[in-house]
Amino acid sequence: MAEQPVYRPETPQDPQRLWIWERHVYLDENKRSWLPIVLKTDEKFQVILRQQDVPLGLAMIPEQLEAYELPLMWQLYPGKKYRGSDSMLWQILYHIKFRGVEDMLLELMESEEYP
Repeated sequence: MAEQPVYRPETPQDPQRLWIWERHVYLDENKRSWLPIVLKTDEKFQVILRQQDVPLGLAMIPEQLEAYELPLMWQLYPGKKYRGSDSMLWQILYHIKFRGVEDMLLELMESEEYP
């Protein structure tokens, strides 16, 4: 019996910046779209960002940005972290590309965990 090939996930480079384009769509510096999936528990606030090409609508205007639970922009920081536009730090728990699907899991860090 032939053995199945072993699939190993790729570890792509983290985007330098992610900024909100429209509700539930972020763009990186290469104009690739990322879709957030929010995971909240009593103890953790995490977000999965999946890179997926979607048709882009109009960019959001400031009035539409007021009540959004995620940062409007993330900037890559040393140590596998992003700093949000709200100054909160998010740890990159993983960033993989497997069978053509690219996912990144971020977790909001507690302020006492900041360097």
